[in-house]
Amino acid sequence: EIISGGNFHGQYLAQAMDLLAMAITDLGSICERRIARLIDPTLSWGLPRNLMSGVRGVNTGYPVVQCSMSSLVMENRTLCMPGSVDSIPSKGNSEDHISNSTWCARKAMTVVQNTQYIVGVEMLLAAQALTMTEELLKDFMLGQGTQAAYEEIRRQIPACLEGDRWFHDDVQAAHDFVVSGSVRQAVMAAIGRFV
Repeated sequence: EIISGGNFHGQYLAQAMDLLAMAITDLGSICERRIARLIDPTLSWGLPRNLMSGVRGVNTGYPVVQCSMSSLVMENRTLCMPGSVDSIPSKGNSEDHISNSTWCARKAMTVVQNTQYIVGVEMLLAAQALTMTEELLKDFMLGQGTQAAYEEIRRQIPACLEGDRWFHDDVQAAHDFVVSGSVRQAVMAAIGRFV
């Protein structure tokens, strides 16, 4: 007689992935709200509307980029519906409670990937704001780590000061420096800690 004693139920993994998706979604939501503040002249303490450069009326700046990030936040929020609480029995009810751990992990992976874009764009727009206020705030110094982050971002993405350009490339580069960790590494090197 053979009795299966395997523990094949992945509920603990499904719940962990659901929780991860919720936590990362919250991070992305917070970052997107700071992006929105940077382009809103009523909330940005005097920054140019939409961080726009060039001729007003011909150029618009970054509102479409912020709109794209807000759509990623909405996608993340939708993906946060817990899959670990859902179940459809299978195999003639012999598997009567399914954890959905694979689906939960796939949702969490998408949330993380979306949030990498949001975090990168926040850094991109913060660098744009710093560049646009450089002359006005020349008597103020950035912290050592912030200066290193700013310089690394500018090394990879030149400031947008001549009017609108194709922002897709900038957004992709911002995503890439989050994924590669290059900005983080520059900050760690500047403050004396190496990864």
